[in-house]
Amino acid sequence: MKWTRWMSFGFAMVTLLTLFSPIPARAAELVPFITPPAGGGAYVLGAGMVSVTNRFLPGATLVHEAASGTMDIVRRMMYRESTKKDCFGIFGTVDAWNAIQGKNEYSGKPFSNIRAVVFATGTDLYLVVPGNSSIKSYADVKGKRIGMGGPGSTVANTAHFLLEQYGVAKKDFKPYYFTYSETVQGIQDGSLDGGFVAGGYPLPSYTELSNTRNVRIVPIDDQTVKKATSEHPYYCRNVVKAKSYKGVEQDVLIMAFTTAVFTLASVDSDFIYKFLKNLFDHRTEYYSIHTSAKDLTPEDATKGVPVPFHPGAEKYLREIGAMKK
Repeated sequence: MKWTRWMSFGFAMVTLLTLFSPIPARAAELVPFITPPAGGGAYVLGAGMVSVTNRFLPGATLVHEAASGTMDIVRRMMYRESTKKDCFGIFGTVDAWNAIQGKNEYSGKPFSNIRAVVFATGTDLYLVVPGNSSIKSYADVKGKRIGMGGPGSTVANTAHFLLEQYGVAKKDFKPYYFTYSETVQGIQDGSLDGGFVAGGYPLPSYTELSNTRNVRIVPIDDQTVKKATSEHPYYCRNVVKAKSYKGVEQDVLIMAFTTAVFTLASVDSDFIYKFLKNLFDHRTEYYSIHTSAKDLTPEDATKGVPVPFHPGAEKYLREIGAMKK
């Protein structure tokens, strides 16, 4: 009887402990930080932001997710929104503008709930050709074989836009929607007459080419730059300085576009605030990722970003004087 009573008491205690013991917390859900594919500056910067966030922000569970290009990033963000899940993306602001307005590739499918977090970097665009090429101007691309960057990428879209300013339509030349490595290979082996590459200075793809082949950057004219930047706030002018690469003997005027971090309007404002504050608080660690990471400054935090900012980002940017209160 005593043994039976003790067994019954033991089972009762186990049952009570089971009922009233705290349930283990479910592992935090991973939040994707979606970037372009490897080979460009945005891929590296996105990976750096993920690293700094997970290392220093308690409870952060970001995961780096590489997409095939800008349109793929936007589509993945749209899917996350449809499933009520959080996410980040880093890509050219020109595509964020087109997406939120439902223009060009996003015609009929506007992405009204995309929100900006912070300017990330200025992305330089080079039209690269062999040193002995007959292409002296963007207008000379007619009839040529040109690497354009990935399909639907900000690089390809901007390249087409600039060529159109010189009267070169898609039907007037042979565009190849290649990765940077494929464009470099095509210029090296002669299967391409030129190609567009982009990123923050110094561009690894152009450095590789200039060290192994006689190549040059085709300049854009000042009038085209002024017109483009006045009508489109996400574009900006830049200059490749003389001696900055092998074979660059004088300054070369080029076009650039701004790249920023984006999220969804539905993401918790406190989380976005903490993400941004952590990134600025640990800029030293972030700056060590790549030279272009140093573009992240309070002064340029809203540079060339034409879409609405997330409320959590606005709160922090006002605190540091990057936005007017």
